[in-house]
Amino acid sequence: MNISKLLKSDYYLNSSTSFFKSNFEKRLKFIQKKKFLFNEISNFINNCIDSSKGIFIFCAGNSLISKNIKSNKIFIKEIDEKYEIKYNSNTHYINEINHDELSECDTILIADIEHQSNPTSNLLNLSKIMKDDAKIIILSKNLIWMIFIKLLKLFFNFSPTKNNFLPSSYLNNLYTSCNLEVIRNEKLIALPIYIPFFTNFINRLFRLPIFNIFCLSNVTILKKINQNFIENNNKKVSFIIPCKNEENNIKAFEKNIIESNQSNEYLFGDDNSKDNTSDEIDKLSKKLNNNKIIKYDGPGICKSENVYKGIDNSSGDIVVIYDADLTVSFKDVEFSIDILKNTNADFINCTRMIYPQKDGAMKLFNFIGNNFFASLFSLLFRKKITDTLCGTKIFYKKDWVKIKKDISKWGMKDLWGDFDLLIGAYKNNLKITEVPVTYYERKEESTKMTSVISNALRMLFIILTSYYKLRLKK
Repeated sequence: MNISKLLKSDYYLNSSTSFFKSNFEKRLKFIQKKKFLFNEISNFINNCIDSSKGIFIFCAGNSLISKNIKSNKIFIKEIDEKYEIKYNSNTHYINEINHDELSECDTILIADIEHQSNPTSNLLNLSKIMKDDAKIIILSKNLIWMIFIKLLKLFFNFSPTKNNFLPSSYLNNLYTSCNLEVIRNEKLIALPIYIPFFTNFINRLFRLPIFNIFCLSNVTILKKINQNFIENNNKKVSFIIPCKNEENNIKAFEKNIIESNQSNEYLFGDDNSKDNTSDEIDKLSKKLNNNKIIKYDGPGICKSENVYKGIDNSSGDIVVIYDADLTVSFKDVEFSIDILKNTNADFINCTRMIYPQKDGAMKLFNFIGNNFFASLFSLLFRKKITDTLCGTKIFYKKDWVKIKKDISKWGMKDLWGDFDLLIGAYKNNLKITEVPVTYYERKEESTKMTSVISNALRMLFIILTSYYKLRLKK
């Protein structure tokens, strides 16, 4: 793909190019006057691209948005050289670039879609050039605001009168044809006029559900649909198996390990068991000495800390968290691993709430609570989530580095780890895919999920805090 297609002379609409060239001073004053809007947008984007190594920004007289962007490298394509103001030392304005400069960026921010002469062609070209794990962020406006702004242009000369009419609702239909799909969609800015204290309050309030339909800006995060999955076939898998008083269940792993891929590694974390769990792991390791079975000592604090230690100690490319109670079959797990390897999913959340559960598999209060929290997560993620507490979760080890930074920073320590992982995946723009599994009754020992009320209150607080940090915090 020739990168010059994205930067050719007719990349912008003629009406937009003409306006921005002849109205530089007016536009600059307008941007300075609306600086608080650009700050709010860039601060929110920073929350979405935490630790970006490189970002490429396509602009049209609005490169001020880059001023507060936190990234190691910032490349910017502006509509005219007059607007090439160096807001940061790591900012580079680009007119002619090569394939490598764009493909090295993990984030591409499109803040000029209203002024592009052919947005569809540009998005399709970008999807062919960008890395498989890179994300595109598109800034757009909702339909109501676009109509209102179009009317304002009749009286105020702040933007071209002729430009693309691309409300966010239409753009959603465009992405699939460009080999892109939405993995996250956020709405912000209900009041674009600065009134001390009041504007900040209103703009936070209108990020809440229902209210947010009136917001001006849409921040849409996209990833490629079709990718190169061939190299995934050779990725090594690490099973993290937290154990506490599971001596009888450890014996049941033998058949499953023998029948599974021999390149898998199994990390059993004995979390200060009071029975013979540790001895049973040693026996299993000796008996199946052709398989890589590792025992590590859990910290004895909670399940989540045990799991996190196992992930840190693992050497595989793919991490599978699998509870020692064997209530999810290995066949279902292997099927889920195949989905991760052969689709553009980043994070597999297995769900026990789709297929009929076996009798006695889940207690009534646990069932009700799980449905309640799944509804809250669906609200937070703006996509359907059916099961938050299934212990089987699968993701790439490389993404653990991102998720780990926010572990137990959602208001309260997550004792089980399910919420930490799900919220962390969402925050880092990973595509979360749910895969149905059959849920069996625990064969041996008893469930560790006790103290239902106190655990429920802890989980509720974590969700509320995460909603505040992800949506409302400035």
